[in-house]
Amino acid sequence: MVAIDITSLMDVVFLLLIFLLVTTVFKTEEHAFEIEFPTSSAEQVIVTADKTTVYVDKLGNLHLLVVDPAAGVSAEEPERLDAKALRARLAQIHAEKPDTSIAIKGDKTTSYQMMIEVVGYVQDAGFKSVSFPYEFSSGPPTP
Repeated sequence: MVAIDITSLMDVVFLLLIFLLVTTVFKTEEHAFEIEFPTSSAEQVIVTADKTTVYVDKLGNLHLLVVDPAAGVSAEEPERLDAKALRARLAQIHAEKPDTSIAIKGDKTTSYQMMIEVVGYVQDAGFKSVSFPYEFSSGPPTP
């Protein structure tokens, strides 16, 4: 009787299973306060919660949520910072991990000037990868 050896096949299956389990990012709740995101009728960009994020609320208050997916570290709540403390914290994060990606999330009523200032803080710290998450809307933009 001829037997088929499937040991190597099982090894491959288990390696794929382990790879998928290790690389899966489980969504965590990332909002400690209410933010209404700007909308766009353009195709939606998928944004994961594995980025360090600067939040700007309606009043222009700055909040920083530090996420380190490699170490599995995520702050429970974003810390509220003033502009000077945010700049210092961003510089510290960049010194520790220069390839970190930063997301900037602002309420849709946040002033354009405030968002430009936050982009300046991120660029001054030396970050090269910056994203601006938004929510998808199916219709034309409303004024």
